Amino acid sequence: MAPPGEDVYAKISTEAATDFVQSFYPALQSNRAVIASFYSTPPSTILFNGNSVADGNAVQDIFVNQMPPAHYEVQSVDCQIINKQYPTATTGRPLDPRKDISILVIVSGFVRYGESRDLPQRGFSETFVLVPNPSSEPKGKRKRDWLVQTQNFRLVV
Repeated sequence: MAPPGEDVYAKISTEAATDFVQSFYPALQSNRAVIASFYSTPPSTILFNGNSVADGNAVQDIFVNQMPPAHYEVQSVDCQIINKQYPTATTGRPLDPRKDISILVIVSGFVRYGESRDLPQRGFSETFVLVPNPSSEPKGKRKRDWLVQTQNFRLVV
């Protein structure tokens, strides 16, 4: 199989980033019990305002047990391919150039912590490295195609 052209890679990365953002931020707002399912095992780095978080389960625990309700308003999403030959195959299968890639996703927007619409919004910037999900989910569960390997969240002015 010949490698895809740059236009195909751009389409793959854009669709992956869009799908991820459209499912991740709503989960942070109203479906916090599934947050851990967005993360690879083990992730390499998760940072929230410079503070290291161990893994997706720890992120979920923070959002379920410590964070007030939140409303995210994504203003922009950008992405690009980092590695066109990301090695997800451990079974000896050949790389699939349309799936075995890693993607940098940069998101910015506003977040409001608390239930009142009168509370101030804070700007945020967030960077992710998404990698393909190498495992299959049991029947009845939605398989996430892309998982967070690295995340850096920062509140801005």
